[in-house]
Amino acid sequence: MHTAAKNQAETHLLEAAREFQKCMQCGKCRSVCPVFKEMGNELYVARGKNKLAEKIVSGDLQISARVKDAVNQCLNCKTCSANCPAGVSPEHVVLRLRWYITTQEGLGFFKALLFRQIVWRKWPIGLAAVLVGLCQRLLFGIGPKNPVRHLFPLFGFSKRRNFPTMALRSAQSRYPEVIPARTGAKRMRVGYFTGCAGNLIYTNVVKSVVDILTAYGCEVVIPKRQKCNGTPVLANGDYEGARRLMEHNFNLFKKYDFDAIVVACSSCGLSLKKEINLFIEPGDELTAFTGKVRDINEFIHNSLDIKQEHLGPLPYRVTYHDPCHLVRGQGISAEPRNLLRRIPGIEFKELTEAAVCCGSAGSYCLTHYDTAIKINNHKVRHIREAGVDMVATACPTCVMHIQDNLLQHNSPEDVRFVVEILADSLRAAGTI
Repeated sequence: MHTAAKNQAETHLLEAAREFQKCMQCGKCRSVCPVFKEMGNELYVARGKNKLAEKIVSGDLQISARVKDAVNQCLNCKTCSANCPAGVSPEHVVLRLRWYITTQEGLGFFKALLFRQIVWRKWPIGLAAVLVGLCQRLLFGIGPKNPVRHLFPLFGFSKRRNFPTMALRSAQSRYPEVIPARTGAKRMRVGYFTGCAGNLIYTNVVKSVVDILTAYGCEVVIPKRQKCNGTPVLANGDYEGARRLMEHNFNLFKKYDFDAIVVACSSCGLSLKKEINLFIEPGDELTAFTGKVRDINEFIHNSLDIKQEHLGPLPYRVTYHDPCHLVRGQGISAEPRNLLRRIPGIEFKELTEAAVCCGSAGSYCLTHYDTAIKINNHKVRHIREAGVDMVATACPTCVMHIQDNLLQHNSPEDVRFVVEILADSLRAAGTI
């Protein structure tokens, strides 16, 4: 290993050691870890991973397939951190171990191609999304009885899986970079980080955000050169790839004079608010940047003057699922609920264990699908018990994963973003 990589590997282990040394081995994490509840393996819980890290740092344990499996069995849901009496952040131990393994063994051909080329260059993902979208339409959405599903395992997917329909045209291509406020004088200049899922799959979310903000006096800017926020790359052990993406987005967005930067994806928000601190030099520029980042629910709730008469009735029974990266990552829970409760006609029902991870965890539900579905079965059961028409949330992968499992259970509930439902209400009243 060359010197730079060796130094980086040592740094990752040193940072992991600072965390796991605080662990009291009390086992509190066993009672809250969604993965441990399904697997029952001590290696898959935070205490076990802390012990693995300790052995690796001391040199008593070498990287093996079993070690890598244990390190990858983590949702990064932050539940263990939120409940740890010693104040340990086990997800930081896990991430550092993943980065350490990458510096030791390399990224591998597929991940290097995906993270360093396809994700970085951006256009290959856009092209792939269009091709997948065309195939989905030609094959009638690849329904549960479609024989094409037998090909899914060739690409590492379960035959049971239901995928969202990809957009044939990206959200970013539908708008100019600068979208003027629609009424009256401009109140604020707001940057919009759309995220990959909003840009290529959930384009109605982008439309909802733009329509609401411009109707309430915001000039919206969607920088065309924005790239992936870096969280999926970070979670898969590519420290350098994540650094490259986060530095790019930081340098891009700081060129604009924004009053706020909004995001409608909880993971993107966490990345731009907090994870970016891993890669950008501390200082006034970084503080100013992260201080402007707002989750869209947070921004609408606290910064826009939406009056009750602006809202039209919607005849829905709605519950809300807390995305991990919003409720524990950003401390946002009340704002999306308050927005839903304000909409006339909506009957809001609190979901049992609303803040428990749904099992999606970004790429985890791709690489560990069977476990992810077992975790999600609890969420689906609570949704069905709530007796609602719709589940609202604020994370694309939560939407994908919950909707997938509801379809597998032949449950009729729809899964949507809070901002979409709010936009529907504003449209019903003729406000936007």
